Amino acid sequence: MSEVTDNPVTKSPTVSSVIKPMGHYDLRIVRGQGVRFWDEEGTEYLDAVSGEWVVNLGYRHPKVIEAIKSQLDQIEYVTPVFENEQRSKLAAKVLSHAPKNMRSVLFALSGADAVEGAMHLAMRATGGSEFVSLYSAFHGTTFSTLALSYSYPKMLEGSKEGLDRYLTRQIRVPNYNCYRCPFGLKPGSCDLLCARFMETAIKHQPDAKVAGVIIELFQSNGGMIPMPEGYIETVREICTRNGVALIADEVQTAFCRCGDVFASNVLGVEPDLIIMGKAFGAGLPLSGVVAGEGFTSLRGWEAGFTLMATPAVCAGSIAMLEVMEDEELGRNSAEIGAHFMDRLNQMKDCYSIIGDVRGLGLMIGVELVLDRESKEPADELTGFVWKHALDVERLLIGKSGPVFGDFGNVLKLKPAVNTTRDEADEMLDRFERCIAAAQVRLETMH
Repeated sequence: MSEVTDNPVTKSPTVSSVIKPMGHYDLRIVRGQGVRFWDEEGTEYLDAVSGEWVVNLGYRHPKVIEAIKSQLDQIEYVTPVFENEQRSKLAAKVLSHAPKNMRSVLFALSGADAVEGAMHLAMRATGGSEFVSLYSAFHGTTFSTLALSYSYPKMLEGSKEGLDRYLTRQIRVPNYNCYRCPFGLKPGSCDLLCARFMETAIKHQPDAKVAGVIIELFQSNGGMIPMPEGYIETVREICTRNGVALIADEVQTAFCRCGDVFASNVLGVEPDLIIMGKAFGAGLPLSGVVAGEGFTSLRGWEAGFTLMATPAVCAGSIAMLEVMEDEELGRNSAEIGAHFMDRLNQMKDCYSIIGDVRGLGLMIGVELVLDRESKEPADELTGFVWKHALDVERLLIGKSGPVFGDFGNVLKLKPAVNTTRDEADEMLDRFERCIAAAQVRLETMH
């Protein structure tokens, strides 16, 4: 029995007895390998977003699968109370790639509860209880993380209804966005007001002491937006000066996505806490927080999950990181990402619907507009491109806002970090045909 509502943005559909709060698209995937997957009819698709930026080595990497199977032959579960060799090895491996000030790892299950873990650690270290996040931030949909996340029209605004008594206090500040500056300023002459405003918020807005500032190092759901040069250094200084934790949300930017295991290393910043998720488990549920000096203490039973960091999941994650080391996939991500940017900027010269192209490694956004001068968002056409890519070109891409509605005008390209040059060109060729179709549609509309 299937029921699919007319507007899954405001009401979750139920399909085959499964409630689907993230929407529904009737594509039944049965097999995957590398950057490709197949539906139940045997149709092949090319994946330019690593599932949902989760399988950073593509589907079923042989070394990851081998490590998981080998561990399952030993033991599948160890309670977090006891020692677990794979968990300890994974923590050491993560710390070997983290900024030098990092000391330990708190494991969790999903990005949102890792954010909450970072909040706990920040509160215990600073004595504060409030947090600052950006206007367009997205940090999760649990009670505390929902309070820190943006209210996207027709997406999260409804999901907050009736939850007021559970949602924590929040402090919002304008986000960095040089293409659409919230202050109406121009890059190079703004004196980084978006960063400096953080100190005003910390000193003048809170009802209690601020424990931390939570920032995505490359804003994803809010529009695929890179930080302007000098932004994170300025915020780091402000946090240090005010005794506030700098929390880097790397749920989407970590694991070679941006040119290194951590984007923090690419940007040259030492956060106090780094949040991991998405790709951390190599396709299986795993998240965590890398904690810096002075931010490693929790009270007993304050945070934890029965199924966090089980041996098989940790074994898969270790294997993923070893492949990334052996094949220098941080460098590959930077090189293939530069190739993507070159091709996309060539497309921008040919198609007026492309307003802006931006990226860091293989974290890439293409913003579509109806008019470059007014920058009016091309929401409906962005939805058209996403659907045309999947249905016609058999290419999976991403988009800002819910993929099942025309709310959001930024397309996302986040292929596996071991994507080859030939695979990249195949993705880009299919993508360009989608953009060309949207350009024709735009010109027909006018």
